[in-house]
Amino acid sequence: MPKSNQRPNKNKSKPDNIHLKPIEIDETIVSGKTSKLNGRENLGRTAPIEDFLQHIDAFEEIVKDNDEEEKNRREVFEQKLEEVFGTTNLEVNRSNLKKYLKYLKKNLKIPCLVKGMEEFEWEEYYTMGPGSTKEYKKLKKTQPSYTDKFNLLNLDQKLDVEDGILGVLERTTDNLKFTLPLVDLEAVAENSVNAQLLEDYAMWFFRY
Repeated sequence: MPKSNQRPNKNKSKPDNIHLKPIEIDETIVSGKTSKLNGRENLGRTAPIEDFLQHIDAFEEIVKDNDEEEKNRREVFEQKLEEVFGTTNLEVNRSNLKKYLKYLKKNLKIPCLVKGMEEFEWEEYYTMGPGSTKEYKKLKKTQPSYTDKFNLLNLDQKLDVEDGILGVLERTTDNLKFTLPLVDLEAVAENSVNAQLLEDYAMWFFRY
């Protein structure tokens, strides 16, 4: 069929124009709903922020309290050190090591059961490095290990600024004797007088 014959028939009747009454919208209802929605939206946005800020404030208070407690503990600790040394100079030196040795000899209850705080220096090659398990097991028979327990028998009179005070030890399993830095040791009996003395000494030696 030719395209000219596909044109719409102009003679078809058109629908009569209908006069429709415009729809009136109650703006108070719409604005009321909108304000409620906006209120909910704002509440949803602000509430988490307020909670977050409250958490921040609470965290800052905790940090402040912890800092204050740490400061008080440090002051008490330094007062103890000043009593031991008879001076406000608290640095680790030969003179203060001699005084600390005298203090420990007087207050440590010996013999004292101790163990290594962590791996001894020679063990790190095997526990954290490429050393073989077989060789490590063999060496532990003649070398002190952090898995061993020892009786602290005495404190050596020899002092070393790098290693500090040395302890004379006897291994409980085979009675082999070793001389090790006291700073590497801790008491097996936690919360004991000896445990506190060794902990205080290590804190001083590492921090000052």
